[in-house]
Amino acid sequence: MASPLRHLTLRHLPRTPASLLTTPQRRAARAVDIRHITTRPSPAILEKYRAKLDAKLKAEGVSSFDELKAAYKDKIAQLRKEAAVELPRSPAVEAGLVQPPPPVPTPVAEAARRVSGGSAVPGVKSLSSYVDVEKLRELPGPKEIEFIWRARFVGDGNSLCAAIPQEKYAKMEADAKKHPMFILPLPREGQGIEMQFLQWSFPSSTSSTMIFTSLEQYRLHGEFAVPHTTLTHHLELAQEKGVVLAQGSVNRDAGVSADEARLLLISLQKFYGAGEDEVGVRRRRLLEMFSRGDRDFKITDLVEEVERID
Repeated sequence: MASPLRHLTLRHLPRTPASLLTTPQRRAARAVDIRHITTRPSPAILEKYRAKLDAKLKAEGVSSFDELKAAYKDKIAQLRKEAAVELPRSPAVEAGLVQPPPPVPTPVAEAARRVSGGSAVPGVKSLSSYVDVEKLRELPGPKEIEFIWRARFVGDGNSLCAAIPQEKYAKMEADAKKHPMFILPLPREGQGIEMQFLQWSFPSSTSSTMIFTSLEQYRLHGEFAVPHTTLTHHLELAQEKGVVLAQGSVNRDAGVSADEARLLLISLQKFYGAGEDEVGVRRRRLLEMFSRGDRDFKITDLVEEVERID
């Protein structure tokens, strides 16, 4: 099957405000591999990490990054040996998008261990890790459950949470199982549009997880790219109470704000679980075209659908 990231046509660039898209318009059609599209990191982010690196170099008494890397060579090798973990093959590998890297410790694996909380499924906390599930079952309905759920995370500015009607989630999940990977545009003030790669997984019968990674990070690191946003859906109350509880977080060090992550989640719902009307059919067709690597998939169409006010 063709890779969904291979044949994306940048034809007739979107009619977006200059503040959202800085690339000049082109009318000549051409097929490109979107994995080779580069994005520009924020100058503020670059400056932040440059300052941290300079401080580390000074503290270690070295003058360059190469010297610092050489000084820590033995320590890095030892840590890799102690913490090495082999991750399961992802759909990205199965689809031939990337080659599986060797089993060395990665930020994704480390993040999975940190958030697992001893759950049976590595990397995914159960609903009971956040709330007393039995007490939620005693509440009269979804509205009361949603109130308690949102109150649980009200003090965390980097947290994402939602209560989704079971019927709506079921439609999203059906589309996600058919199309577990997709891309979405994220407007960046003063930088145009930065493409984001998303991927669904279904680690257990009572949960599903989606992660967002910048397309540039995915292009560079494949399945081991560090996600900037993670969201898990908890299905423990879906059948009984008709509600699916979602919880996630944003890694602010990755240069994405919580508001930007919420914007991506809003955009996602335009495609996953889309209706049966003309707009919904058009959006689902974009999912299908991307999944099969259709050469007629155009980023312009994707951006126009995301910008459309429903």
